[in-house]
Amino acid sequence: MKTIKYLILIALLSISVLGCKKTEEALEPSAIDVQYKLPQGNHDYDPVLVALNQKYGTFFLYKWSAVDFASNPVYIAGGFNETYTADVADEAYVGKVLAFVQKNWLNHYSDAFLKANLPFKVLLGQNLRMKASATTKYPILSNYNQITLSNFSADFDAMTDAQKKTYVNNIHTEFFNFIFNRGKLDIPTEFGLVTNYTTAASATTYYSLGYVSYVVALQADKLNKDFLSYIALITSKTKAELDATILKSTTDTGGLIKKKYDIIINYYKTKYNIDLQAIGNAGVIN
Repeated sequence: MKTIKYLILIALLSISVLGCKKTEEALEPSAIDVQYKLPQGNHDYDPVLVALNQKYGTFFLYKWSAVDFASNPVYIAGGFNETYTADVADEAYVGKVLAFVQKNWLNHYSDAFLKANLPFKVLLGQNLRMKASATTKYPILSNYNQITLSNFSADFDAMTDAQKKTYVNNIHTEFFNFIFNRGKLDIPTEFGLVTNYTTAASATTYYSLGYVSYVVALQADKLNKDFLSYIALITSKTKAELDATILKSTTDTGGLIKKKYDIIINYYKTKYNIDLQAIGNAGVIN
């Protein structure tokens, strides 16, 4: 009899629960607020900026804030945000300078390499400078998830050929510095086996040890900085200039510089379809 009572009670409870159950509404995904929206205007260059974003996932911005410039997830006393500042681009010059930057920077690298290594945002600006000294200016700087390019203003028209060359050289050097700071620098294994980084270098022996920079030979983290110094040299000099200086047998007495040069050139051609020496050979493309 008790069993029958328990069964009736369970049945009544089940009916009660089912009767009280409410029909839930279908869940809808929340709208995601995109931080940056393109185009930022209706200039003839805006479609180019949209296309770059669609191709590489990077936002090329001529309208941005101090937060965009200085943001960093970790506060560092005396860090980037306390040391540097910049102004937004003069919109009248964005098209001209952007075309120059594309020809002298982006066009030298494969799409896959750019997609993997460009920052989240590239800020187009002017008067990129030190806060403590407004006359100390820079053509390019990078921080956390952004690269800032300067001279998107009348300053571009005032640049001499030599200054444009320096501007281009700095773009390639800082691009690889940015990649290094993100922990994504790809150094061929063979490159690191050529120079004995435990051997002390002097002002008269660093070339024979395979260094192209005496400063690097004296610093810590020699492998990474050594590789970056080669990148800076290769992308800023023609092959003829290198043959007449750093690759000359009277300079490269041990043949180690040429060996490391060949390793870098062949590795980036084979793996990334990038001819680093072609960048140096191209000079400035107007």
